Amino acid sequence: MSPAKKRLKGLWIKGGIYQYRSQIGGVRRSVSLQTANEAEAISKALRIKECLPFNYKGSLEAAINEYISFKEQREKYSENSSIGKKGILNCFADIVGKNMPIATLSPSHIDSYFTAKAKCAVSTKAGYKATIQSFLTWCINEKKLFIEESRKALKSYEYTIQAKKNYLTLEEIQKVIDASTDDEITYILICGAFLGMRKDEIINSRKSWFKFVNNTPVCSIQNLDKSSAEKLGLNPFKVKSMEREVPITPSIHLWLKNFVSGKEHYVLAPNKRKRKHRYRYDYRKKYEAFVKRVSPDKDFGSHTLRHSFATNLAMKNTTIGFIARYLGDSVETTERHYAQFLPTTQSVEVLTVNLCDNSTSLAA
Repeated sequence: MSPAKKRLKGLWIKGGIYQYRSQIGGVRRSVSLQTANEAEAISKALRIKECLPFNYKGSLEAAINEYISFKEQREKYSENSSIGKKGILNCFADIVGKNMPIATLSPSHIDSYFTAKAKCAVSTKAGYKATIQSFLTWCINEKKLFIEESRKALKSYEYTIQAKKNYLTLEEIQKVIDASTDDEITYILICGAFLGMRKDEIINSRKSWFKFVNNTPVCSIQNLDKSSAEKLGLNPFKVKSMEREVPITPSIHLWLKNFVSGKEHYVLAPNKRKRKHRYRYDYRKKYEAFVKRVSPDKDFGSHTLRHSFATNLAMKNTTIGFIARYLGDSVETTERHYAQFLPTTQSVEVLTVNLCDNSTSLAA
């Protein structure tokens, strides 16, 4: 038995991480101390032993605010992510009761929430589940609340995200672009369908992202830290997954170069700065009106353009690794959504090699 276990009853190790078993108010429970350092584990366990973390009496709404602040302080969430996650959690609170003490959260509350969200798309519910699960884990680990049963109830809702199927073919994209009489709409279509940008990236795209001087022109989708943003008078911006470079095809190179060259910083709505809502500038109404006019039979949001970008690349036999790099997603995620569109063949005749009469080694 280690000295730590002798000095402090209830301290033990599981998978290399220290745990602390205690009994509070007649209830026995174990808490992960989330550290492999013995001294840090003892310090955390002693604080738990004093019962201070167990005295959290805050409401669900207050706990949500603390959670978001906690994530922001540790730079786990960008500004836009915070707004999105907080919106999901506030909706959860509105359904189950935002003024209820967080310590009284029960499996029935989880059930009532997902009953209310029954008509949502599977992918949407999967996103809601991930956000709430992260919040409940924080409540258990940081606030030491006895709500493990609620987290177990949440895990029981299994949502398998389906592969993306809604997309525009290159021919359909061409028709939509030809129908556009607004350069801003054309830019949105190009950024989504030929550069794979998300809506937030299109809105925050800047002139500096476009590099036209190289042999292969590229769009560098980049973060903008707070200090650099202040110097430029822009908003800080953090891409959702990773920074990346996407080649610009020759067919749209000239158009983009002409359109972007006259901009100072932001490409879209250069005079718009920070707003109260989630986005600095929202082109949704303008874009939806355009789609309704030119494509009454097939509705497609701006994110469908990004799916079309990846789908068309896959159909042209681009490897999953390159598609993932251009999207800024993991290979696993990209494969799940787009491997279905890769060309396939049932014949091994594609594996051909020319051999002379005195056969040489293939390895040579």
